[in-house]
Amino acid sequence: MQTVIIFLFSYFLGQLLFADIVGRVFYHKNVFHEGSGNPGARNAGRTFGKIGFLLVLIGDMLKAIFICWVADKYGLGVNGQTIALTFLIAGHMFPLIYKFKGGKGVASFIGGLLYISPYTTFSFIGVFLILFIYNRSFTKSGLIAILTTPIFLFIYDNHLWGSINIAIIAIIIILRHRENM
Repeated sequence: MQTVIIFLFSYFLGQLLFADIVGRVFYHKNVFHEGSGNPGARNAGRTFGKIGFLLVLIGDMLKAIFICWVADKYGLGVNGQTIALTFLIAGHMFPLIYKFKGGKGVASFIGGLLYISPYTTFSFIGVFLILFIYNRSFTKSGLIAILTTPIFLFIYDNHLWGSINIAIIAIIIILRHRENM
């Protein structure tokens, strides 16, 4: 029962869209009506500037770090942490309180991954930087780097089910970005 409560809490926590919160509180703007209309860090950066970008990025990352910490604290292990992260990202992407119109989950994915496996996160960043230098596409480099994370998680931490869960999240994030490709 405790595990189910953590997963449900994860979904509802995911619905805290920091782009909307930051936009309304600090800039008195509705991020859904600005730029691309996406409540994510990138659109917040375009709309509110570097500080807005950083606030949203950090907020979305921290909610994922927090939920992975909760799952860890209650003994759910890497598999449980990745499942909690999946629910959190589902809440971020498909928030009930925003009529299922949410963000794309990248910042939350990175935050959760940072808690679950720092080495995987650093490898993801390395792949992203190498690809970005080569092709100069932020989106393409990021999405390809995201696809490498299940492999790195398995290499570094030898967690098959955690790696499978991370692969599922990666595929969902890729699908959410299909209009950007």
